[in-house]
Amino acid sequence: MRESGTPNVPSFSAIRKLQDKLAKGFGLAPRHHLSSMGNHFYMNHPGDLFALDWGNPLVRPCMHVYPEVSGPISETWMAGKWLNEVPLDELSPMWADFASPANKHRHFYINEIAQTSQGSFVVPLRWLTVKGAVHVEVYKVTQTGSEQNPYFCVDTEHTARVSAHTLTRNLLDLMPSMSWDMIRLSENSPKDYFEASPLRIVAKGKPLFRLWVIPWSDDVSGNVSKQYNAHTNIYTTNANLPHQQLSQEYFIRSCSTSSFASSSEQFVALSEDLYDRWHNAYDCELEQEIMFQVIPHFLPADNPQQSETSSHLGVNASLNCRRDMSGGSEQVKESVEGYEALFHPGVPRECEKTISVIRKQIWLACHGDQGGIGQLSTETGVKDKIAQFWIDTLLAKVKPILDAKLKNRETRDQRLNERMSREDRKSLTEEITATVGTELWEWVVRQPQDDYEQLAVDDPLRNDIRPGIHYNILLCTRGINPHFDTPGEILHTCLLGTNKYVWHTTNKTWTKVDKETFAVRLQSSSITGLTIPPPRAAYLVQYKNSLIGKHFKTLQQIGVFHVHDLCTPDVFQLWKVTGELGALLWVPEIRDMDTYLADLEVLIANVLDAWGKVDPRRIITKAKLHVLTHLPDDIRRLGPAVIFATEVFECFNAIFRQCSILSNHLAPSHDISVALASMERFKHVVSGGWWKESEGRYVRAGPSIPLFLHQNRELQRRLGWTDHSLIKSGDVKCSPRAKRHAGSWETHTKDFILSGSLPEAVSDGNWENCTLLVSQAKDICTVGSWVFLKSSNGTRIGRIRAILCRAGMTKQTSVLLEHFEVADERDQRLNMPILVRTPTKQVLIAVPEDVLFNFNAQHDCVSGGCVIGDSDHKQVQEQLETDKPTKCIIHADDDCFHLNMHGIHNAHLIRELLPRNLVAPIPLQADRQAYHRALSLELQVTGPKKRAETQAKAKETREKNKHALARSTGIRPNELDEA
Repeated sequence: MRESGTPNVPSFSAIRKLQDKLAKGFGLAPRHHLSSMGNHFYMNHPGDLFALDWGNPLVRPCMHVYPEVSGPISETWMAGKWLNEVPLDELSPMWADFASPANKHRHFYINEIAQTSQGSFVVPLRWLTVKGAVHVEVYKVTQTGSEQNPYFCVDTEHTARVSAHTLTRNLLDLMPSMSWDMIRLSENSPKDYFEASPLRIVAKGKPLFRLWVIPWSDDVSGNVSKQYNAHTNIYTTNANLPHQQLSQEYFIRSCSTSSFASSSEQFVALSEDLYDRWHNAYDCELEQEIMFQVIPHFLPADNPQQSETSSHLGVNASLNCRRDMSGGSEQVKESVEGYEALFHPGVPRECEKTISVIRKQIWLACHGDQGGIGQLSTETGVKDKIAQFWIDTLLAKVKPILDAKLKNRETRDQRLNERMSREDRKSLTEEITATVGTELWEWVVRQPQDDYEQLAVDDPLRNDIRPGIHYNILLCTRGINPHFDTPGEILHTCLLGTNKYVWHTTNKTWTKVDKETFAVRLQSSSITGLTIPPPRAAYLVQYKNSLIGKHFKTLQQIGVFHVHDLCTPDVFQLWKVTGELGALLWVPEIRDMDTYLADLEVLIANVLDAWGKVDPRRIITKAKLHVLTHLPDDIRRLGPAVIFATEVFECFNAIFRQCSILSNHLAPSHDISVALASMERFKHVVSGGWWKESEGRYVRAGPSIPLFLHQNRELQRRLGWTDHSLIKSGDVKCSPRAKRHAGSWETHTKDFILSGSLPEAVSDGNWENCTLLVSQAKDICTVGSWVFLKSSNGTRIGRIRAILCRAGMTKQTSVLLEHFEVADERDQRLNMPILVRTPTKQVLIAVPEDVLFNFNAQHDCVSGGCVIGDSDHKQVQEQLETDKPTKCIIHADDDCFHLNMHGIHNAHLIRELLPRNLVAPIPLQADRQAYHRALSLELQVTGPKKRAETQAKAKETREKNKHALARSTGIRPNELDEA
């Protein structure tokens, strides 16, 4: 910069000094940890990271600290777990009217008596919001007697809900006016309600809140190249923020990474910040210091990682579901009862039982019973990452001890050298083994020694294995059940699961002509209203076995329109039900949870039953199909499935990789954590966030710094932040001047049969064509977009033909739309609504504010007899146009279309506006149990036969390998058997 003439460029040392000063002021530095398995790693703790959120003006206004009980369910704080499962004393404990200067220091706590503006007494139980306004659930309290000698009765049988602003006096206000030592209580009135909350001592006058976080973990390569450089990462995000924010990389926080420590070890360090620890922060909205706790909400990840998180063996286990006890041997799964069980959620796993199995595995390891450990893991599906370290250590330790005490004649118990009966020898051997096992158990519970010595003398854990030391700490973490809070993740379970299976089943028999046909059809698809990039169909077909999530998301939405004659009817049915399920899973909000879940269960059943027709064994071999059955429970507890999708975490891996390749790889955990902490500081400063200087006062950067962020799109892109407030419904953008065509209203509309009210003074002045408009749902709608339109006659459907505004006046804009009607019945082939142009071919006149949202429609090429031909566009190579024409579908008409019910974008809005008979899912099987029974009976015949063939083939292969080895070594085959 200095060489280019930039004035006032600081020196490199001055920059480093400023960075060091900011680092000390922020207090954000990675801390060293040593796991019980002896692995070193560094962590930026979530308490320090999320303290920044309270002081960030881009984040704090979006945070919701209380659960919401009204409106469509679109966020985690509206769903079942936050509302119904979390204990009331683990929610944010206090409220104050912070908008009132006179009352902002009057803090009302739960489980403390308070007085309302009407003079009545209540006991607050839970703070919540109703349409954004804070309310409180209370026990009502009746008072009799005098004010100096009152008699209180708390009605603990019933609760009421009142506005929080009706509370006027808290417990501290009531104390001076009452003689509390003279208060009399009814038998059912807890005395604790009339005593100050212990949290007041913790708060010391500061507001207290609880922050819910979402930890994510996975194994990630630290290299950009294909050479894998394994790291295990933990990222977190703030669950108190709306999903619209959480889907941006700006709001993802990297906690730790390690090439050695597993996620289970790193979660032990992360748990230090949870629950009982209160963190200080500056609240830029309240303009004061606050205190908050960090509480885990759920654990999204891919399926293998979630199995590790729940101490589960994975898909190779006999009981291969981390959520329930379904499964068993191949014979059990093929039986009528076992096969039927795979189509439904089974008996839930319990953390206590998992810990009990882990305890037994370690106990068996102390006795050297390796076979028993393997059998127990197979029978239960339990395998814990940390416990496995101690099991391996114990097995290695016990073998030489038992050899010395049982086998070596010189060192073993002398009684074993004497003659005795077989029963006596067996009894003595078991006695010695039990003694060794007890000694090793006492040894292992004392490990690590320094941690053991910190336990109290009377602590029962002195004689037992400990969470975080000997097994997964998440099994004992309050608020989290790793068996229940590892929701089915739609990227890996649906896109890289069911959709991938359907795609492979379809294309594995394709010829070269089939591939070319599908590629042309797919490339000719309309993607308007889908919010996906152009499909690059030739690439998808060429690399059909190497596709990733975004490719399957494209195929899920438009693939079904092009495979009707490229697959069997049963596989085509799979395409239909898979697309319907995908559209329903990606909805961002749910207005009627019961109806939604009922529809979802039907669609999941349809997918599983359709697979039964194509491949009855698929649900046995692919555990992801069974995971689908748990999605209704996950959505009821946690909200729409997009909330626990992991795409944004996967995207953040690119930032981690840049930090990795720019380090010297000598201390990657430390260096990457330092680099990411520096990025967090920069992000906080440039966002206008507050931090604490060494002198103790809170400061922030000058106004020009956050203004630079708001005005610089490149910096926004690099930070992964988007300002959604810039997009406003009803806005219109004019065409560029070079493409702007000015003319009279008649000139622009001469080819249309108009219907509707003309704009005022339509003939005055010129009209110009516009590029786009913003719908009420904030969709960008251009010419050719399909939209739902609000009108005096109800809701209409149309395709935009033109957007016209008076010259230089975008506030006076008219939208011209081709009117289409929805047929009364669905299309029998695709099971989708049909759009038909009105016989009069009228064009509707509307204003931008009437456009509700856009959607996707595909031409009915099968009924229209559309064929593949040459388009007017030429193929482009090296950015140069060739003489080769591009192949495309030539549509025979422009009158009949299918409303794409597989489209993800605005699927929930489409379902609300269309008649129920056009959107309600139709079950494939009327009697599912009988259908599954028939499939099971078929598998009971084909299963043993297939296993016998596999065993015979394996035996044949072993024989071939044995003879090949014999020829190469000169050893006879029978001698190899003896060896």
